[in-house]
Amino acid sequence: MTPANHAIVRRFWSTANAANWDAFAALLSPDLVYEVPQTRERVSGREDFVEFFRTWPGAWWAEVVRAVADAHSAVTVINFVTPTEQMTGITFFELSEGTITRLTEYWPSDYEPPARASPVVQRY
Repeated sequence: MTPANHAIVRRFWSTANAANWDAFAALLSPDLVYEVPQTRERVSGREDFVEFFRTWPGAWWAEVVRAVADAHSAVTVINFVTPTEQMTGITFFELSEGTITRLTEYWPSDYEPPARASPVVQRY
């Protein structure tokens, strides 16, 4: 684990939770790219990404469940909580020279798997 990158991604979520948009922006590269493959959304640039977060409709809170980092990347798993629901978010970060350059985010949700003919899978 790289302590600096680990601290950066934790600070990313704490400054977002605090709506401290200046401190949040300071963590981001000017040419940051954010993508959500499931919804085919992309936001390019620090200012636009801050605007994207700042204007999320309604109240929300991100609780970091896990954060792992190395020299150039990190991943966080969060509980994303709103007044009406809770979702799991998984964010992959790329970092360079102390700033976040790219984020790819996934929002898995529960679903019922198809019936299987094999008894090797256990449900928990």
